[in-house]
Amino acid sequence: MAEIPPYPLYNRTYHLYRLSPLYHGASPLLNEKSLRSHARHLKDQLKGDNVRGVEVDFAGTQGALPNLGPLEDCTWDLIGDEDAWIDRYHQLHEDPESSQLSSRLSPDNVRGIQVTLEYETQSYNALLLRDPTSTTSPEGFTSLPLLMLKMPAPLRQVVLNYLRTTFDANVSPLRLAPAFLTSTLESYFRHWTSSQSAQSIQDVVRQLQLGLTFPQATTLLKHIDVTITGADVPGFITRGRSERGTQDAPFTGALRQYLKKHLALDLAHPKVQIAKLSCGAFTLSTDRVKLNAPDLLSDISITDSDVPEVSAGQLAVQEFYNALVKEATGTGKFLHEAAALERESSTPSSTHSGANPSGTRKRSVSTTATKNANAKRSKSRGKENGNRGKEDQDLNMQIT
Repeated sequence: MAEIPPYPLYNRTYHLYRLSPLYHGASPLLNEKSLRSHARHLKDQLKGDNVRGVEVDFAGTQGALPNLGPLEDCTWDLIGDEDAWIDRYHQLHEDPESSQLSSRLSPDNVRGIQVTLEYETQSYNALLLRDPTSTTSPEGFTSLPLLMLKMPAPLRQVVLNYLRTTFDANVSPLRLAPAFLTSTLESYFRHWTSSQSAQSIQDVVRQLQLGLTFPQATTLLKHIDVTITGADVPGFITRGRSERGTQDAPFTGALRQYLKKHLALDLAHPKVQIAKLSCGAFTLSTDRVKLNAPDLLSDISITDSDVPEVSAGQLAVQEFYNALVKEATGTGKFLHEAAALERESSTPSSTHSGANPSGTRKRSVSTTATKNANAKRSKSRGKENGNRGKEDQDLNMQIT
């Protein structure tokens, strides 16, 4: 049997947008007939065909992307969680003529819509997502607040314009606050250091990179990149947990103290911001995200029968997804001030998410999702980093 392709949320760098509820009137959006119709209309616009007798000219797009070749196909499909993705693939492989390929997917339980653009030499996609446990929308609307696009700028503009004009929707970039970035990092660390986790931080994180920026502070220094080896991360967490006032965010608290003491750099200053985080599990900035597929328990050696049915990485991904959707809907606790002001004047969105991050199931990612290429630490590196216990001991940190 052929390998199952990775779930579309993984291993791709997406631009993030906030999307107001899509107006479609009495005609439902989340059904096969409607999705086929929108796929055809978007394909016509991308190709520059006549639409209802009006010439739609996107020659500029074709000129800007000369190496893609012709657009071969454009599809709009319902997308569920990772379990539904695997089931659908098995159905396609076992019975390609089956009419029940989406039997598990319904408008009430899908995560959203996947738009796929197939060119001769490349393919691109867009994800319109929501919290499947909170699907209530205003009458005549469908709320899919999180828009993720993986495509070059000329194609993005066409897709964004189609959503604005077809659904009378407001589309704006989703800017993630620095506090959201650090909260995501702390969430992953919390799951990896749990007593039930079969993984450790060193199993996943070879090195952690942080990008610090100084908006409106100086024109001489624009950013600082900080690199911390994965073997040193547990030391920061241990130190943060022992300090007063940093137990909720132990790594960030310990890092803040370290930089302030050794570099006279205060991360708590409003003009110092963490704008990018990168490790073995994800790369996250204020406007883009790339999630690497988490390891499955079947990929990890397990001897304890009390270990949960999903890995720590899978739990962290689910928590991150729920938090990201909340940020898009304007109900997240790290919402940017500009986004909060925009939400006050935007179209009413769906009800608040009530997802339970721990309510996961046994099979949560595709079986052949790309595994984290995290080799075991050499014994010499383990010995080198294992004796760093003093408060003033220099950690293996590179600042560029």
